[in-house]
Amino acid sequence: MSQDSKQTVAIVGSGWGGYNLAQALDTRKYNVVVVSPEATSSITPLLASAACGLFNSQWAQEPIRRKNVDIQYIKASVLDIDFGDKVLICQPAFDSLKDKQFKVSYDKVVVSPGCAINTFNTPGVDEHAFIVKNVAGADAIRDKINQNLEMASLPCTTEEQQRRLLHIAIVGGGPTGIELAAELTDLLQGDLMKLYPNLKGKPSVTVHDVAPQILAPFDRKLSEYARDSLQQHSVEIKTNSHITNVTSDFIETKEDGKIAYGILIWATGNKNRPIVDTLDVMKSDHGLKRILTDDGLQVLDTSGTAIPDVYAIGDAADIDGASLPTTAEVAIQKAEYLAEQLNAGHRTKPFQYKQRALITYTGAGDGVMAGKRGDEYTGYGAWLSWRSGNIFWTRSWKRKFMLCVAWLMDWVDGREMARY
Repeated sequence: MSQDSKQTVAIVGSGWGGYNLAQALDTRKYNVVVVSPEATSSITPLLASAACGLFNSQWAQEPIRRKNVDIQYIKASVLDIDFGDKVLICQPAFDSLKDKQFKVSYDKVVVSPGCAINTFNTPGVDEHAFIVKNVAGADAIRDKINQNLEMASLPCTTEEQQRRLLHIAIVGGGPTGIELAAELTDLLQGDLMKLYPNLKGKPSVTVHDVAPQILAPFDRKLSEYARDSLQQHSVEIKTNSHITNVTSDFIETKEDGKIAYGILIWATGNKNRPIVDTLDVMKSDHGLKRILTDDGLQVLDTSGTAIPDVYAIGDAADIDGASLPTTAEVAIQKAEYLAEQLNAGHRTKPFQYKQRALITYTGAGDGVMAGKRGDEYTGYGAWLSWRSGNIFWTRSWKRKFMLCVAWLMDWVDGREMARY
């Protein structure tokens, strides 16, 4: 325990779980230390819009270091945790310091490292595909779109080259991939074609998914509605599509052979972070490997006994026997619950997840929504709920205000990708 008599809570990770827990803990009672390679927490539902220039991408993330918030941040990766001595073994998140390690002591630790995108070891993905897990990924896509539009506009560019440059292939038919396809189609068929009239009809968006239907979290009726909606908005959907190789210009599939592209976005499922493999605790034995906890979010050792002062939340953790989804909503609810328990100083009740509505945008003011009471919505109402949800996900009033201003300016004057 520190000299000022306050206990130290170390939080591993700065995603939905780690960030919200850090903000909710009572710093009059705890020294809060966040250890993460990311100095900001990305608001992932906003990344597709940021990549398509709807607003400045900086509004799609929240900084860990904030004025008037007493949180210590350490930019590093946690390699291991010594539960006996209560220390984190850390490595600085800087290439020039990769050979160094240091330790961080704690009284309580919360493991929340999140997950990485699963490329399924497909050759060429790491080298050639864009991944949208943070603002840097969204910025890279936006810059690549701008670059390809300008290249396609050159007098020396043939029509075949234009179509290749302006073909965006998205791998992954979950909510992230579908919302990217919707936002990209709005962009490429809307404002940008007024700026590039010579390219009208040339851009295209294709979604590849290995599953037989898109949007697996939704029932078949809503999935089929989403598919029809996307196809009406000129998005090509390729289900049962198995990608075997990726090069700088082509993806190769078992079904269609080589397909030329200008931008490839990989938005498939999750895989665990290395720290999950390292820790000697109980883990799930099927699907995504996750740290298992009891219903108070305490980590279980290999015999199934809760480890004192060790907790886990977010995508990297699951309650033994619960199989909760890896969504932002689950991570936030767990963070809020754990903050309440730690602030109270004792466990008051078990964690219970409350299912919220599932909403996905499908383009041109359309969408699908599965309500928490089993009701379903499609069309403009679903889109309006999705757009309102963007404000809900944003965690600071400053960002809520700036997003509304940006949307208003886009509506009045159109979006200008290059200005961001």
